[in-house]
Amino acid sequence: MEKALVTGGSGYVGGHLVDLLLREGYKVNATVRSLANPEKLKSLTELQARYPNQLELFEADLVRPGSFEAAMKGCDTVFHVASPFLLPEQIKDGQRELVDPALQGTRNVLGSVDACDSVTRVVLTSTVGAIFGDYIDVPTLQGNVLQERFFNTTSTVENNPYHYSKVVAEQEAWAICNRRKRWTMVAINPGLILGPTLTPSSDSGSLFLLDELLRGSFF
Repeated sequence: MEKALVTGGSGYVGGHLVDLLLREGYKVNATVRSLANPEKLKSLTELQARYPNQLELFEADLVRPGSFEAAMKGCDTVFHVASPFLLPEQIKDGQRELVDPALQGTRNVLGSVDACDSVTRVVLTSTVGAIFGDYIDVPTLQGNVLQERFFNTTSTVENNPYHYSKVVAEQEAWAICNRRKRWTMVAINPGLILGPTLTPSSDSGSLFLLDELLRGSFF
């Protein structure tokens, strides 16, 4: 049975990924920010009951070096999903709320990958926002087509800090990966992800946007 680590297992995307991996027969270790919040862990504890001995939960902090090592032990694949996603109207301090945890979290997770001999594959959840910033940037791309070789060069901490946080995090991940031989990496760059949440308590920007759409904020 393959064993995978999912960072951010109680999050909007991470919860669905944990569920999918368990259904496909993986053993899963999932990290959460705190094990002391039963409401936020409810969907994961329900999965533990449904898949006995297949799911183990660990506490880890994106900005604390080494905090992912225990959760990563014995894993073949690491899905690095944990990273804050906030829309501009939710952000007070882009550097502290987005850039620092995205960049330091990527460094810390990949540092733990280096320390864990069993890991051979890393799957990084990035975003289409790492390829372009504002929509006005798209006509400047070759053929108006988003391609993996492009990186967003217009977003900053002040202008679109979420996109900027994912740019610097993905660039750092590739820089680290390109210096390694034991493990390989793929980055997933989705557009907006919309759908039901498995987590009863989530501050995901996707859910915030869904709420704005349903309230008619953009009508």
